[in-house]
Amino acid sequence: MKVTCAASTLGQGLHTVARAVSARTTLPILNNVLLQTSTQGLQLTATNLEIGIREVVAAEVEEEGGITVPARLLTDFVSAHPDEPLTLTLDKKTQSLAVHSPHFDVVIRGIDPADFPPVPVAGDGRKVSVPQADLRQAIEQTVVAASTDEGRPVLTGVYVQLNGGKATLAATDGHRLAVRNLALQTGGGDVETVIIPARALAELSRILKAGSEAIDLTVGAQRNQVFFRSGETELMSRLIEGTYPNYQQVIPSQSTTTITAKTQDLLFTTRVVSLFSKDAANVIKFKAESGKLTLTANTSEVGNSVAGVEARVEGQDLQVAFNSKYVLDALSIVGSEEVQLGFTGPLNPGAIRPVGRDDYLYIIMPVRVAM
Repeated sequence: MKVTCAASTLGQGLHTVARAVSARTTLPILNNVLLQTSTQGLQLTATNLEIGIREVVAAEVEEEGGITVPARLLTDFVSAHPDEPLTLTLDKKTQSLAVHSPHFDVVIRGIDPADFPPVPVAGDGRKVSVPQADLRQAIEQTVVAASTDEGRPVLTGVYVQLNGGKATLAATDGHRLAVRNLALQTGGGDVETVIIPARALAELSRILKAGSEAIDLTVGAQRNQVFFRSGETELMSRLIEGTYPNYQQVIPSQSTTTITAKTQDLLFTTRVVSLFSKDAANVIKFKAESGKLTLTANTSEVGNSVAGVEARVEGQDLQVAFNSKYVLDALSIVGSEEVQLGFTGPLNPGAIRPVGRDDYLYIIMPVRVAM
Protein backbone atom coordinates (compact mmCIF):
# COMPACT_ATOMS: atom_id res chain seq x y z
CA MET A 1 0.00 0.00 0.00
CA LYS A 2 1.20 3.47 -0.91
CA VAL A 3 -1.10 6.48 -0.81
CA THR A 4 -0.73 10.26 -0.61
CA CYS A 5 -3.31 12.59 0.88
CA ALA A 6 -3.59 15.97 2.59
CA ALA A 7 -3.03 15.98 6.36
CA SER A 8 -6.22 17.97 6.95
CA THR A 9 -8.31 15.53 4.91
CA LEU A 10 -6.87 12.50 6.65
CA GLY A 11 -7.19 14.17 10.05
CA GLN A 12 -10.90 14.91 9.57
CA GLY A 13 -11.55 11.33 8.52
CA LEU A 14 -9.63 9.92 11.48
CA HIS A 15 -11.50 12.14 13.94
CA THR A 16 -14.79 10.83 12.55
CA VAL A 17 -14.04 7.10 12.66
CA ALA A 18 -12.14 7.33 15.97
CA ARG A 19 -15.50 7.81 17.69
CA ALA A 20 -16.05 4.08 17.25
CA VAL A 21 -12.69 3.03 18.68
CA SER A 22 -13.11 0.97 21.83
CA ALA A 23 -12.12 2.87 24.99
CA ARG A 24 -11.80 -0.29 27.09
CA THR A 25 -11.02 -3.59 25.46
CA THR A 26 -8.91 -6.69 25.97
CA LEU A 27 -8.50 -6.97 22.19
CA PRO A 28 -5.60 -4.77 21.00
CA ILE A 29 -6.93 -4.79 17.44
CA LEU A 30 -9.98 -2.78 18.59
CA ASN A 31 -7.68 0.10 19.51
CA ASN A 32 -6.66 0.30 15.88
CA VAL A 33 -8.08 1.92 12.78
CA LEU A 34 -8.18 -0.07 9.55
CA LEU A 35 -6.70 1.68 6.51
CA GLN A 36 -7.51 0.17 3.12
CA THR A 37 -7.17 1.49 -0.39
CA SER A 38 -10.30 1.73 -2.52
CA THR A 39 -11.32 3.05 -5.91
CA GLN A 40 -12.43 6.31 -4.24
CA GLY A 41 -9.26 6.81 -2.17
CA LEU A 42 -8.33 5.66 1.32
CA GLN A 43 -10.98 3.91 3.41
CA LEU A 44 -10.82 4.28 7.20
CA THR A 45 -12.73 1.91 9.48
CA ALA A 46 -13.07 1.59 13.26
CA THR A 47 -15.33 -0.54 15.45
CA ASN A 48 -15.96 -1.50 19.06
CA LEU A 49 -18.08 -4.51 17.97
CA GLU A 50 -21.28 -2.61 18.82
CA ILE A 51 -20.77 0.45 16.61
CA GLY A 52 -18.69 0.77 13.46
CA ILE A 53 -17.80 3.86 11.42
CA ARG A 54 -16.39 3.79 7.91
CA GLU A 55 -15.25 6.80 5.85
CA VAL A 56 -13.48 7.22 2.54
CA VAL A 57 -11.10 10.18 2.21
CA ALA A 58 -9.67 11.56 -1.00
CA ALA A 59 -6.21 10.17 -1.69
CA GLU A 60 -3.89 9.33 -4.56
CA VAL A 61 -3.36 5.56 -4.58
CA GLU A 62 -0.09 4.29 -6.03
CA GLU A 63 -0.19 0.78 -4.56
CA GLU A 64 -3.14 -1.08 -3.09
CA GLY A 65 -3.17 -2.71 0.32
CA GLY A 66 -4.24 -2.32 3.93
CA ILE A 67 -3.07 -2.25 7.54
CA THR A 68 -4.39 -1.48 11.03
CA VAL A 69 -2.52 0.97 13.26
CA PRO A 70 -3.22 2.51 16.70
CA ALA A 71 -6.03 5.00 16.11
CA ARG A 72 -5.10 7.48 18.83
CA LEU A 73 -1.43 7.68 17.84
CA LEU A 74 -2.14 8.19 14.14
CA THR A 75 -4.95 10.68 14.84
CA ASP A 76 -2.83 12.74 17.24
CA PHE A 77 0.14 12.78 14.87
CA VAL A 78 -1.89 13.81 11.82
CA SER A 79 -3.86 16.43 13.78
CA ALA A 80 -0.65 18.05 15.04
CA HIS A 81 0.91 18.00 11.57
CA PRO A 82 0.89 21.02 9.23
CA ASP A 83 -1.57 20.75 6.36
CA GLU A 84 0.88 19.19 3.93
CA PRO A 85 0.78 16.07 1.76
CA LEU A 86 1.40 12.85 3.67
CA THR A 87 2.64 9.70 1.99
CA LEU A 88 1.68 6.46 3.74
CA THR A 89 3.66 3.37 2.77
CA LEU A 90 3.08 -0.16 4.05
CA ASP A 91 5.91 -2.56 4.81
CA LYS A 92 4.23 -5.97 4.64
CA LYS A 93 7.15 -7.84 6.16
CA THR A 94 7.15 -5.85 9.38
CA GLN A 95 3.45 -4.87 9.26
CA SER A 96 4.40 -1.25 9.83
CA LEU A 97 3.25 2.01 8.27
CA ALA A 98 5.76 4.65 7.24
CA VAL A 99 4.39 8.21 7.16
CA HIS A 100 6.49 10.70 5.19
CA SER A 101 6.05 14.46 4.90
CA PRO A 102 8.32 17.44 4.16
CA HIS A 103 8.96 17.79 7.90
CA PHE A 104 8.58 14.32 9.42
CA ASP A 105 9.34 10.67 8.85
CA VAL A 106 7.68 8.27 11.28
CA VAL A 107 7.08 4.54 11.40
CA ILE A 108 4.04 3.12 13.19
CA ARG A 109 3.86 -0.59 13.99
CA GLY A 110 0.55 -2.14 13.05
CA ILE A 111 -1.42 -5.38 13.05
CA ASP A 112 -2.36 -7.49 10.04
CA PRO A 113 -5.77 -6.36 8.71
CA ALA A 114 -6.80 -10.03 8.49
CA ASP A 115 -7.21 -9.91 12.28
CA PHE A 116 -9.56 -6.93 12.17
CA PRO A 117 -13.18 -7.91 12.96
CA PRO A 118 -15.42 -7.81 9.89
CA VAL A 119 -17.63 -4.72 9.72
CA PRO A 120 -20.96 -5.44 7.99
CA VAL A 121 -22.20 -3.61 4.91
CA ALA A 122 -25.75 -2.40 4.35
CA GLY A 123 -26.73 -4.68 1.48
CA ASP A 124 -30.44 -5.32 1.04
CA GLY A 125 -33.03 -4.13 3.55
CA ARG A 126 -35.57 -1.40 4.26
CA LYS A 127 -34.07 1.92 3.14
CA VAL A 128 -35.36 5.44 3.79
CA SER A 129 -33.87 8.93 3.49
CA VAL A 130 -34.13 11.74 6.04
CA PRO A 131 -32.78 15.33 5.97
CA GLN A 132 -29.60 15.43 8.06
CA ALA A 133 -30.56 18.52 10.07
CA ASP A 134 -33.97 17.07 10.95
CA LEU A 135 -32.53 13.73 11.98
CA ARG A 136 -29.83 15.32 14.12
CA GLN A 137 -32.39 17.44 15.96
CA ALA A 138 -34.69 14.44 16.41
CA ILE A 139 -31.82 12.44 17.90
CA GLU A 140 -30.86 15.23 20.31
CA GLN A 141 -34.48 15.60 21.39
CA THR A 142 -34.94 11.91 22.20
CA VAL A 143 -31.67 10.30 23.34
CA VAL A 144 -31.69 12.54 26.42
CA ALA A 145 -34.63 10.52 27.75
CA ALA A 146 -33.09 7.08 27.14
CA SER A 147 -32.05 5.04 30.16
CA THR A 148 -28.46 4.24 31.09
CA ASP A 149 -29.49 1.22 33.17
CA GLU A 150 -28.14 -1.86 31.43
CA GLY A 151 -30.53 -3.95 33.53
CA ARG A 152 -33.29 -3.00 31.09
CA PRO A 153 -31.56 -3.07 27.70
CA VAL A 154 -34.56 -2.00 25.61
CA LEU A 155 -34.78 1.29 27.52
CA THR A 156 -31.15 2.11 26.66
CA GLY A 157 -32.26 2.39 23.05
CA VAL A 158 -34.46 4.67 20.98
CA TYR A 159 -37.59 3.11 19.55
CA VAL A 160 -37.86 3.97 15.85
CA GLN A 161 -41.02 3.37 13.84
CA LEU A 162 -41.09 3.78 10.07
CA ASN A 163 -44.64 4.17 8.80
CA GLY A 164 -45.43 5.45 5.33
CA GLY A 165 -43.71 8.78 4.84
CA LYS A 166 -43.06 9.37 8.54
CA ALA A 167 -40.57 8.26 11.15
CA THR A 168 -41.23 8.37 14.90
CA LEU A 169 -38.44 8.30 17.49
CA ALA A 170 -39.27 7.63 21.15
CA ALA A 171 -37.17 7.14 24.28
CA THR A 172 -37.97 6.72 27.97
CA ASP A 173 -36.15 5.88 31.20
CA GLY A 174 -39.35 5.39 33.20
CA HIS A 175 -39.28 8.93 34.61
CA ARG A 176 -39.68 10.84 31.36
CA LEU A 177 -40.57 10.24 27.73
CA ALA A 178 -39.50 12.04 24.56
CA VAL A 179 -41.27 11.53 21.22
CA ARG A 180 -40.35 13.17 17.91
CA ASN A 181 -41.98 12.78 14.50
CA LEU A 182 -40.23 13.68 11.26
CA ALA A 183 -41.00 13.36 7.57
CA LEU A 184 -39.05 11.01 5.32
CA GLN A 185 -37.70 12.28 2.02
CA THR A 186 -37.94 8.88 0.35
CA GLY A 187 -38.77 5.31 1.27
CA GLY A 188 -42.33 5.04 2.52
CA GLY A 189 -43.95 1.66 2.96
CA ASP A 190 -45.39 -0.53 5.66
CA VAL A 191 -44.85 -0.15 9.39
CA GLU A 192 -41.46 -1.32 10.64
CA THR A 193 -40.02 -0.88 14.13
CA VAL A 194 -36.50 -1.23 15.53
CA ILE A 195 -34.69 -0.29 18.73
CA ILE A 196 -31.40 1.53 18.08
CA PRO A 197 -28.87 1.96 20.91
CA ALA A 198 -28.96 5.55 22.17
CA ARG A 199 -25.14 5.56 22.25
CA ALA A 200 -25.02 4.84 18.52
CA LEU A 201 -27.47 7.64 17.72
CA ALA A 202 -25.55 10.05 19.95
CA GLU A 203 -22.38 9.32 17.99
CA LEU A 204 -24.30 9.71 14.74
CA SER A 205 -25.57 13.16 15.75
CA ARG A 206 -21.99 14.27 16.41
CA ILE A 207 -20.83 13.40 12.91
CA LEU A 208 -23.92 14.62 11.06
CA LYS A 209 -23.79 18.00 9.36
CA ALA A 210 -26.40 20.74 9.64
CA GLY A 211 -27.13 20.82 5.91
CA SER A 212 -30.26 19.79 4.06
CA GLU A 213 -28.58 16.78 2.43
CA ALA A 214 -30.32 13.48 2.98
CA ILE A 215 -28.95 10.67 5.08
CA ASP A 216 -29.84 7.11 4.16
CA LEU A 217 -31.08 4.78 6.90
CA THR A 218 -31.07 1.08 6.10
CA VAL A 219 -32.40 -1.68 8.32
CA GLY A 220 -30.41 -4.82 7.54
CA ALA A 221 -32.25 -7.70 5.92
CA GLN A 222 -31.60 -9.84 9.03
CA ARG A 223 -33.02 -7.03 11.21
CA ASN A 224 -30.07 -7.12 13.59
CA GLN A 225 -28.14 -4.16 12.16
CA VAL A 226 -28.92 -0.59 11.14
CA PHE A 227 -26.83 1.54 8.76
CA PHE A 228 -26.65 5.31 8.33
CA ARG A 229 -24.89 6.74 5.29
CA SER A 230 -24.10 10.35 4.41
CA GLY A 231 -21.79 10.94 1.47
CA GLU A 232 -18.61 8.93 2.10
CA THR A 233 -19.37 8.37 5.80
CA GLU A 234 -21.23 5.33 7.10
CA LEU A 235 -22.14 4.36 10.67
CA MET A 236 -23.48 0.93 11.49
CA SER A 237 -24.84 -0.39 14.77
CA ARG A 238 -26.32 -3.50 16.25
CA LEU A 239 -30.03 -3.34 17.04
CA ILE A 240 -31.41 -4.09 20.49
CA GLU A 241 -33.66 -7.13 20.69
CA GLY A 242 -36.81 -7.05 22.78
CA THR A 243 -40.24 -5.48 23.05
CA TYR A 244 -40.44 -1.76 23.72
CA PRO A 245 -43.07 -0.68 26.28
CA ASN A 246 -46.29 0.91 25.06
CA TYR A 247 -45.26 4.50 25.71
CA GLN A 248 -48.43 5.97 24.22
CA GLN A 249 -50.49 4.96 27.24
CA VAL A 250 -48.76 7.54 29.45
CA ILE A 251 -49.41 10.47 27.10
CA PRO A 252 -52.21 12.68 28.53
CA SER A 253 -55.12 13.16 26.18
CA GLN A 254 -55.99 16.62 27.56
CA SER A 255 -54.87 19.26 30.05
CA THR A 256 -56.73 20.98 32.87
CA THR A 257 -53.93 23.54 33.35
CA THR A 258 -51.91 25.02 30.51
CA ILE A 259 -48.89 27.28 30.92
CA THR A 260 -47.28 29.10 27.98
CA ALA A 261 -43.97 30.93 28.42
CA LYS A 262 -40.90 32.12 26.56
CA THR A 263 -38.59 29.12 26.38
CA GLN A 264 -35.40 31.01 27.22
CA ASP A 265 -37.03 32.87 30.12
CA LEU A 266 -38.30 29.66 31.66
CA LEU A 267 -34.98 27.89 31.00
CA PHE A 268 -32.96 30.67 32.65
CA THR A 269 -35.25 30.90 35.68
CA THR A 270 -35.38 27.14 36.16
CA ARG A 271 -31.59 26.91 35.94
CA VAL A 272 -31.05 29.62 38.57
CA VAL A 273 -33.72 28.36 40.96
CA SER A 274 -32.45 24.79 40.61
CA LEU A 275 -29.13 25.82 42.19
CA PHE A 276 -30.96 25.51 45.51
CA SER A 277 -32.33 22.05 44.70
CA LYS A 278 -29.11 20.08 44.30
CA ASP A 279 -29.09 18.90 47.92
CA ALA A 280 -32.80 18.06 47.82
CA ALA A 281 -32.99 15.45 45.05
CA ASN A 282 -33.14 18.27 42.45
CA VAL A 283 -36.76 18.97 43.34
CA ILE A 284 -38.21 22.21 42.03
CA LYS A 285 -41.82 23.29 42.55
CA PHE A 286 -44.07 24.96 39.99
CA LYS A 287 -47.05 26.98 41.19
CA ALA A 288 -49.54 28.28 38.63
CA GLU A 289 -52.34 30.53 39.84
CA SER A 290 -54.08 33.77 38.97
CA GLY A 291 -52.34 34.01 35.65
CA LYS A 292 -48.78 33.75 36.97
CA LEU A 293 -46.10 31.08 37.36
CA THR A 294 -43.80 30.82 40.38
CA LEU A 295 -40.81 28.48 40.75
CA THR A 296 -39.47 27.46 44.15
CA ALA A 297 -36.59 25.36 45.43
CA ASN A 298 -35.81 24.80 49.10
CA THR A 299 -32.98 23.00 50.87
CA SER A 300 -32.90 23.21 54.67
CA GLU A 301 -29.10 23.27 54.89
CA VAL A 302 -28.54 25.69 52.00
CA GLY A 303 -31.50 28.03 51.70
CA ASN A 304 -34.30 28.66 49.25
CA SER A 305 -35.02 30.44 46.00
CA VAL A 306 -38.29 31.83 44.66
CA ALA A 307 -38.77 33.38 41.23
CA GLY A 308 -41.63 34.39 38.99
CA VAL A 309 -41.82 33.79 35.26
CA GLU A 310 -43.92 35.80 32.86
CA ALA A 311 -46.40 33.29 31.48
CA ARG A 312 -49.96 32.75 30.32
CA VAL A 313 -51.78 30.38 32.67
CA GLU A 314 -55.11 28.90 31.60
CA GLY A 315 -57.34 26.52 33.54
CA GLN A 316 -57.15 25.36 37.13
CA ASP A 317 -54.62 26.53 39.71
CA LEU A 318 -51.85 23.98 40.17
CA GLN A 319 -48.89 23.10 42.37
CA VAL A 320 -46.57 20.39 41.10
CA ALA A 321 -42.95 19.32 41.68
CA PHE A 322 -40.40 17.92 39.22
CA ASN A 323 -36.79 16.85 39.04
CA SER A 324 -35.19 20.07 37.81
CA LYS A 325 -32.69 18.19 35.63
CA TYR A 326 -35.49 16.64 33.59
CA VAL A 327 -37.12 20.04 33.10
CA LEU A 328 -33.83 21.67 32.07
CA ASP A 329 -33.13 18.87 29.59
CA ALA A 330 -36.50 19.43 27.93
CA LEU A 331 -36.26 23.22 27.75
CA SER A 332 -32.73 23.01 26.31
CA ILE A 333 -33.81 20.90 23.33
CA VAL A 334 -37.43 21.82 22.66
CA GLY A 335 -36.32 24.06 19.79
CA SER A 336 -39.03 26.74 19.82
CA GLU A 337 -39.33 30.36 20.95
CA GLU A 338 -42.26 29.54 23.23
CA VAL A 339 -43.05 26.37 25.15
CA GLN A 340 -46.32 25.00 26.49
CA LEU A 341 -46.67 22.95 29.67
CA GLY A 342 -49.84 20.93 30.11
CA PHE A 343 -51.03 19.29 33.35
CA THR A 344 -53.99 17.26 34.60
CA GLY A 345 -53.07 17.37 38.30
CA PRO A 346 -50.11 17.40 40.71
CA LEU A 347 -49.61 13.62 40.60
CA ASN A 348 -50.11 13.04 36.87
CA PRO A 349 -47.51 13.28 34.10
CA GLY A 350 -46.89 16.75 32.69
CA ALA A 351 -46.47 17.41 28.97
CA ILE A 352 -44.00 19.87 27.44
CA ARG A 353 -44.53 20.89 23.82
CA PRO A 354 -43.08 23.50 21.46
CA VAL A 355 -45.58 26.23 20.57
CA GLY A 356 -46.36 26.35 16.87
CA ARG A 357 -45.26 22.78 16.15
CA ASP A 358 -46.81 19.40 16.81
CA ASP A 359 -43.81 17.20 16.01
CA TYR A 360 -42.31 16.96 19.51
CA LEU A 361 -43.58 15.89 22.92
CA TYR A 362 -41.76 15.50 26.23
CA ILE A 363 -43.55 13.82 29.15
CA ILE A 364 -42.22 14.14 32.67
CA MET A 365 -43.36 12.36 35.84
CA PRO A 366 -43.94 14.55 38.93
CA VAL A 367 -42.23 14.14 42.28
CA ARG A 368 -44.37 13.54 45.38
CA VAL A 369 -43.52 16.22 47.94
CA ALA A 370 -45.33 18.21 50.63
CA MET A 371 -46.54 21.45 49.07
